[in-house]
Amino acid sequence: MKLGILGGTFDPIHNGHLALGKRAKEQFGLDQVLFIPAFIPPHKASRHDLTPAPYRYRMVELAIAGQPGFEISPMELNRPDISYTVDTLRLLEEKNPGVELYLILGEDSLAEIAGWQEPEEIFKLASLLAAHRRGPYPAATTARKILWIDMPVCAYASSEIRRLIHEGQPVTSMLPPAVEAYIHQMKLYQKTNHGNSLS
Repeated sequence: MKLGILGGTFDPIHNGHLALGKRAKEQFGLDQVLFIPAFIPPHKASRHDLTPAPYRYRMVELAIAGQPGFEISPMELNRPDISYTVDTLRLLEEKNPGVELYLILGEDSLAEIAGWQEPEEIFKLASLLAAHRRGPYPAATTARKILWIDMPVCAYASSEIRRLIHEGQPVTSMLPPAVEAYIHQMKLYQKTNHGNSLS
């Protein structure tokens, strides 16, 4: 089995994430793409405005509903600490003997991978599938082979979507309809506080 892993904060998940997962699945013949929302991403541990995990998890659920071969895992949310990619890969390998792991990431993350927890072990555990991002970004400091995903560069990021929602600007073209509806329902990223319901 060829399993793609697409992790991230997903604050919020957007159409670019879905396009990335779909293209990686098609181009590299992946049987499944597993979306894994991070509890506390190492590079965002000091971010005080991170949306609570249950909201982010629900947005991913809504975004991938009905998408063939897309699944979601709470495995990193079940850890009460920083989520390290290498630990996630180890656990997936342990629970799925014989699986081929493919880590899907953007060029911005790839440029920082040398500073990740046990980067060489990551390359041993998984093949890396990378997508170009708006940059430029410095080349990844690794001699390992990177497989590039053939797709257009996404023109926006989650941080931009949060800003636009906060300013009351339209984001319909950037989000799956169910995710946009949920954001408005829960009043996420607006000038008011988060809603109380996690439905």
